[in-house]
Amino acid sequence: MGGLAIEAPGFTLLYVEDEQVTRETVLSLLQRRFPKLALLSATNGAEGMALFREHAPDLVVTDIKMPALSGIDMAREMMELKPSLPVIVTSAHSDMEYLIESIELGISRYVLKPIESSKLFAAVESALTALGRERELQAHQAFVRRLSRAVEQSASSIVIANPEGVIDYVNPRFTTLTGYEACEVLGKNLKALKGKAELWDRIAAGEEWHGEFEGVKKNGEIFYESTSLSPVYDETGALSDLVAVQEEITERVLSARRIEALNRSLAARAEELELANRDLEGFSYTVSHDLRTPLTNINGYCQVILELYGATLDEQCKDFINIIFDETVNMNRLIKTLLEFSRVSRSEMTRSQIDLSQLTSLVCASQQLSEPQRRVTFSIAPGMTALGDPDLLKVVLQNLISNACKYSANREDAVVEIASLDESGELVYFVRDNGAGFDMTLADKLFSPFQRLHSERDFKGFGIGLATVQRIIQRHGGRIWAEGEVGLGACFYFTLPSPTEA
Repeated sequence: MGGLAIEAPGFTLLYVEDEQVTRETVLSLLQRRFPKLALLSATNGAEGMALFREHAPDLVVTDIKMPALSGIDMAREMMELKPSLPVIVTSAHSDMEYLIESIELGISRYVLKPIESSKLFAAVESALTALGRERELQAHQAFVRRLSRAVEQSASSIVIANPEGVIDYVNPRFTTLTGYEACEVLGKNLKALKGKAELWDRIAAGEEWHGEFEGVKKNGEIFYESTSLSPVYDETGALSDLVAVQEEITERVLSARRIEALNRSLAARAEELELANRDLEGFSYTVSHDLRTPLTNINGYCQVILELYGATLDEQCKDFINIIFDETVNMNRLIKTLLEFSRVSRSEMTRSQIDLSQLTSLVCASQQLSEPQRRVTFSIAPGMTALGDPDLLKVVLQNLISNACKYSANREDAVVEIASLDESGELVYFVRDNGAGFDMTLADKLFSPFQRLHSERDFKGFGIGLATVQRIIQRHGGRIWAEGEVGLGACFYFTLPSPTEA
């Protein structure tokens, strides 16, 4: 403390002396001895009082006899404003009456003239030491008040108990959390409230304990809290207090339980879906084998009848047999389409980087081979790539391109464009045609199974293709939508996740 006071950081001294030589000499001595001490000077009591009001110095050194206002009167006015102000009086032997008056005023430090520097320094050091201690005490008290406010206003419940566990203090948050007022729990033992044996074994071993409790509020409501209980030791190393910090975690616990219940429900649902998938696989086999076999037989018998007895049948009978034959072919195609639609949802996906432009070229070439009599212009943007399952994306392109060709069959100059565009930083692929188009008010039906916007007479099909496309795109995590206008064509857009999103 002495070193701190002698350095005098942040302190200001006011020296009041009417004799110029004495004033300048003392100021020079003080400056050398206390280089960090800020110095002010005045030539009389009135001037000194004005400086005091303006700068509020921490320490005053003053002569007694001075014009305008004596040192005693000046000190009296200053101490009325600041009772704890340390004042050092310098006086000659003939000023004994003033010295007695200064002692009665409460001034306990004085240096006789002619001033001896050692005695002046000792008086100033003593005053600065006292000021330093006072400042340190004030800082400590301010810190204690800050700690007290922090504890009082903490969002956590804080309980302080003595080494035996008897509660000495609870903060307001404790009352908010439990509903109990401080007076209802002070004097009670923490061990009765927190009865876990492990907890007190840890504390007895000088360790902290962290855990969770289920508690009951004063109104009977159950709540959950996360608690940290810590031992506090005094300067001798002896256990002085126990501090419990509690956070309410009721919502977290209940949410965790809801999530756990949801996970159990999802697991049960997943098991149900697994069973349903196995049933679906069995059904697919039945459809593939048990239903298609009779169709194949009917189809074969129709051909045999026409081949063996065609010459003896009249034309109407032949027409009936041909209708039966055509319908078995259509039914077989429908069954095949349904099976493919089912497999799209269940097949395992293997993602890889795909040259979409090359894949599109292969699909378009295959489409041209299937209808060599038609003139269709394919416009394929180069350099298109995508991340996805090659087999499934090939099904997407086959359905979209074959649809574009089918619905532009009535155009001699049919054009199908496959390209991509950037829409607000997202890569969007599209297949556009100049065919029949569709009514946008019916667009929500486009991707529903068996929903068709055109008659079977105009355009053949089962209404499964676009539903298949949508399911594949959704399995990839993308989106698909369409725009069109009757007689002016249609455009189908779809997105696929980027490599960072997949």
